[in-house]
Amino acid sequence: MKRILVFALVLAMMIPCAFALELSEKGVLPLTSEDVTLTIGLSPNSLTTDYTDNYLTKYIEEKTGVNIEFFFFPMDGTEAKQKLSLMVAGEEKLPDIIVLGLSDAERFAYGRDGYFIPLNDYIENETFYWKQSMDQWATPKQKEDVIKYAQSPDGNIYAYPAYYIDPADASALYMSINTVWLDNLGLKVPETTDELYEVLVAFRDKDANGNGDPNDEIPLLGHTGWMGDVNLFLMNAFQYDAFQTNFGWQMNVEDGVVSAPFVTEAYREGLRYIHKLVSEGLLSTVSYSQTDPEMRSIMQAPDDQDTIVGVMVGHPSPIFGTDVKRTLDYIGIPALTGPDGTRWAPYGLQLGTYNTFITADCENPELAFRFIDAMAETTNSLTVRYGQEGVNWNYVEEGSSRYAGIGDEYTAIYEQYSSADNPAPWTSENNIIWHANIFNMLPPVLLGGNKATPYASVYQEYKLGELCYNTFPARYNLHPAEMPMKVIYTEEELDDINDIESSIRSYVTESITRFAMGDIDVEKDWDAYLAELENIGLTHYIEVVQQAYDRLNGK
Repeated sequence: MKRILVFALVLAMMIPCAFALELSEKGVLPLTSEDVTLTIGLSPNSLTTDYTDNYLTKYIEEKTGVNIEFFFFPMDGTEAKQKLSLMVAGEEKLPDIIVLGLSDAERFAYGRDGYFIPLNDYIENETFYWKQSMDQWATPKQKEDVIKYAQSPDGNIYAYPAYYIDPADASALYMSINTVWLDNLGLKVPETTDELYEVLVAFRDKDANGNGDPNDEIPLLGHTGWMGDVNLFLMNAFQYDAFQTNFGWQMNVEDGVVSAPFVTEAYREGLRYIHKLVSEGLLSTVSYSQTDPEMRSIMQAPDDQDTIVGVMVGHPSPIFGTDVKRTLDYIGIPALTGPDGTRWAPYGLQLGTYNTFITADCENPELAFRFIDAMAETTNSLTVRYGQEGVNWNYVEEGSSRYAGIGDEYTAIYEQYSSADNPAPWTSENNIIWHANIFNMLPPVLLGGNKATPYASVYQEYKLGELCYNTFPARYNLHPAEMPMKVIYTEEELDDINDIESSIRSYVTESITRFAMGDIDVEKDWDAYLAELENIGLTHYIEVVQQAYDRLNGK
């Protein structure tokens, strides 16, 4: 209640800042010549060795004229949300700016209750660099959608509508296979689930790495972090499935009718296949418990250690790093074809990202907004992502883009520099950047304007080339024509389904792992699984999703 009263008072008085700071004209940096500090609350990234003694921190402070003070939430996303909730419950002072991955419902709740301020007027009247970036690098439809989907059910925009889209991230669930092992055993890259099974059996039984120990190979391995879900990759050979956090927990839709992917017989058949791999020691059970740093430690083991993983599910960029020689041993598998010819690849949300909030405790919200907006300037945004201009990246005059395979609009705008001595900041430990797309504006054509360079012995180039950029175009369009990637709910709908939605996500995620591990039987316990989903409220949930989806599409 205290926050609501304070927030209402600020709105009523129409005072943009509690203190009358003298700010520069829009489009002019630095923002102020006064000594002022903004606190930024975020979850630290394990690759960032120092946030205070950091090139990006000092760069932003110099550009904006604003001092930065950090408040660190827990690194784990769930724990970070819990910390925020506890701070709110205890009426603790919040940082001026908070950067956290909240759901639409969570963002709306904090905004409605007065903890995050609405940014509608600021976006309308105070943006400069956001509009500049969107007008230069985005289409009118993209610009319209970024604002459209930023709105909460009450019409307010409680988060800065950032737009940084790597086209490859739309289909970033990668599977990579060790070609040295294939060559050792006289095998070819598998294209079907049956062929994958045969390859994994050979990897398990025939000393694939050739070190004389037939028991140290892990045929197939994934992890629990970003894009490490083995089940999801395999399931799309049986049933289109994007019901996972990295893909926005999408339901399926056909001819406008919403349905759940995780209750079909095709999905059940996929679970049978996955359990078969687990039960025969072909898919490591570690895949369901290890984090991405733990996976990274395996894949980045010293070169003098034997390679022990035959097939891995995980994005090559964070998993392999920049100077791991064994990267050269792997090649990407775009997607697998299932027994009935099904071959899908889940497609992720390509809209705005709404994770940056100005809190009601901020004494200078106009400054905070213009501080965030300043990072939307193109050079600033590229610096946030890639590091120091002239050292880690630079603009280019001409050339083709790495993304030219998915659209003619992708031409080279900049190029990255990386080598064993100068690894790319985004995938290496350093105090150059924050390893997060915070504040920046990199629409698809800009972020996708990364110049294509010949793949050489520089492992970074090979990794991002052979394992990513040569693979994702073959996955990019392997999805249904109609997908409810984002649905906007009214306040009443949110109140109705919040608990149901949370329970369904938790239950399905837990059950999939238990089916795979054999803790529950896909034959004997399937009906009980479906019955529990009904008890949770799946039918009613689908009805509400359908209603909101129809409204979003003007029906």
